[in-house]
Amino acid sequence: LRLGEAAAEAGIDPSSLKVGVFGAEPWSEELRAEIEKVLPIKALDIYGLSEVIGPGVATECLEQDGLHVNEDHFIVEAIDPESGDPVEDGRPGELVFSTPTKQALPLLRYRTGDIAFLAHGDCNCGRTLVRMSKVTGRVDDMLVVRGVNVYPSEVERVLLGSGLVAPHYQLVVDRRRPDVRLLVA
Repeated sequence: LRLGEAAAEAGIDPSSLKVGVFGAEPWSEELRAEIEKVLPIKALDIYGLSEVIGPGVATECLEQDGLHVNEDHFIVEAIDPESGDPVEDGRPGELVFSTPTKQALPLLRYRTGDIAFLAHGDCNCGRTLVRMSKVTGRVDDMLVVRGVNVYPSEVERVLLGSGLVAPHYQLVVDRRRPDVRLLVA
């Protein structure tokens, strides 16, 4: 987003750009819309973990309907973070990966801490690989505010979807009083 803003400020024409591949942190559909508004691109997500392989575990196609998991190297599951039981397709759960082709450090049911859901079935692009949703949060990233579980990425989705705040903001959990507050600055 900042690159698009800087290009506009510098008078640079980004019309030759077609696709941007972004990863490393969860980002919402609303942030995608903001990026695509300032740059003439399809903003695609890529997912990876340094423990598994780095980037390239899953990548979004131009249909932008989930990230295709490279099942020739990774077996993916989504589980209930507390019980460890598998969750149904379309229900959020913690992503778990096994790496059957990795030789130096093979992993068996590695719990990532990342929350997403899986979808089996064909994509409109023609691929048949299992798709994962964008990461919506982390098991350890969850905030508890007055007994309510809150993921920062869900707050971002609501904030950017409202149009009431700029895409640059900060979340502050104010615990100075008994009635804990979540502030947006």
